[in-house]
Amino acid sequence: MLDYIRSTLSFAFAISVMYMLLDCEIKHKKNRYLMGLYIAIVFLLDGLFLFHYGYPVFMKLYPLLVQLPVLFAFLFVSKFQATKVFFIFATVIAISTSFSMAGLSIAFLFGFSKDIANMISYTLYLPAWFMVYKYIRQTFLYMLRNWDSGWLGFSMIPISYSVLIYSIGMYDINEVINKFSVQYGVLLFIIVCSAYYLILRFFMQTREKLILQDEQNLLLNQAAAAQLQLEALEASQEKTMLYRHDMRHHLSLIHSYLGNKDYDAAQKYIADVERSIEETTVEKYCSNYTVNLILYAHIKHAKTEGIQVETHVDLPEQSVVSDMDLCVIFGNAIENATNACKYILSENDRFLKIICKTKHEKLLIQITNSCDGNVTFSNNMPISPIENHGLGTRSIAAIAQKYGGLSSFDYEDGCFTTSVIL
Repeated sequence: MLDYIRSTLSFAFAISVMYMLLDCEIKHKKNRYLMGLYIAIVFLLDGLFLFHYGYPVFMKLYPLLVQLPVLFAFLFVSKFQATKVFFIFATVIAISTSFSMAGLSIAFLFGFSKDIANMISYTLYLPAWFMVYKYIRQTFLYMLRNWDSGWLGFSMIPISYSVLIYSIGMYDINEVINKFSVQYGVLLFIIVCSAYYLILRFFMQTREKLILQDEQNLLLNQAAAAQLQLEALEASQEKTMLYRHDMRHHLSLIHSYLGNKDYDAAQKYIADVERSIEETTVEKYCSNYTVNLILYAHIKHAKTEGIQVETHVDLPEQSVVSDMDLCVIFGNAIENATNACKYILSENDRFLKIICKTKHEKLLIQITNSCDGNVTFSNNMPISPIENHGLGTRSIAAIAQKYGGLSSFDYEDGCFTTSVIL
């Protein structure tokens, strides 16, 4: 009975840790039904096999009957590439089997009692789960999202360890006890812990390096946003100064028209002056002065490209998010949208919709644009084959992470949507 409990706990631990480390989410109802059907079929077949052949044979074929179907299931539900899922899968197996090694090593002091080995394994699952959640999860998730190479090589460490453990007794604890060597088990445990310590150190150092790169890109984008803001402001002020300088000439000419009773000419000239003055006025999209300048500059450029722009921006003058960070988000998103729309041949199909509103003390920014052709994604981030492209979306994601918010990039039916919650 204790063997069944240990196996059940080990399985539940492995599933929950994989789900946690891979940050899984099944969005579509159809996929949920398919996953439920898959799980039901696997459980049914495994149950029939266990009932017919018994527990010892079932455990010998455990990698084939249980572990392999679990891997296929997570390959289906995970948003990460297969090599990353395989690394997490192999890591969880290594952690789970390590509990058995620890239990057997301690049980050796009490005459290799199987019950003691099982009880020790039971006590390790809960603290191990919290340790993974608190100290490992964030680092692993960051690496999964931002690092694309070397995962197969990392996987060789837990796979080699798991194969060696399996070769001792094929998961049959009675055979393991007969063949188990404390020195051999402890040595394997030390080796795999040391290897994962080095992997974790590498992940943490790489994470710091990537964060520094994101911060550098963010600063560059902030500098570009500030420069664009300054140019828009200077252009508006320069035109305003010119019209102020010429105002006395305008008034003199209007006075002459009125003196000659040429009212039609005076009205026409006044209308021309009003139209010119309106062109120098920065259109108001929101109450935030700095963000409004960025929106004005980018939207004006988008309209010159024949893009239909629709705006619903409700942004207060003061926000918990800095003006520069908001400018980076709007600037990059609108610039990317404008560049995507330019490739659409028909101007009637070019559109850009900007929404910004506050709800429940959260700031929602959503920018949708038409897009010609499919968009390639890697780890939920759009990628571009052009060198140095894609820094804008990474800057947006970095700002969302900075404020503990969320960012997402989606493409569906010819529309690309950038969503940010801060």
